[in-house]
Amino acid sequence: MIEPLRIGGREDLQDYLDQFNGKNYERQIRYYAPDVEYKVGSLTLSSPRQIADFYAEFHQYSREFVEIGMFAMTGDTVAVTMPSHFEPFRDYVKNGLSFKAGDVIDIVSFIFYKLKDGQIHRIRVARYNGTRADFE
Repeated sequence: MIEPLRIGGREDLQDYLDQFNGKNYERQIRYYAPDVEYKVGSLTLSSPRQIADFYAEFHQYSREFVEIGMFAMTGDTVAVTMPSHFEPFRDYVKNGLSFKAGDVIDIVSFIFYKLKDGQIHRIRVARYNGTRADFE
């Protein structure tokens, strides 16, 4: 059995994002509870495998890099601002997302993670209209 990974603070969340940025989806999803639910826009994913498969496909269309901006953790809730950089190299228009090849996009998201036994159980994402400078 593969040992689950847990979020206990910023360093663990950073490792989780390092796995994401490195496209190491199999290690990334070890941070998820089996019944994880991820919602962003109109997209809802409800298992570690669905999340890994979604990003494995999406990254066939766009390079993506995410990082932790502001970080706060209280009990089983983690909140972050997450500057994200996208470099689409193929058009991607599905799942409520629209990226055009050649258009570099920088966004900031507000992300709330709800943990269950240290694993990511719920992910809720909202996009912010301003820039990362608003949080520096």
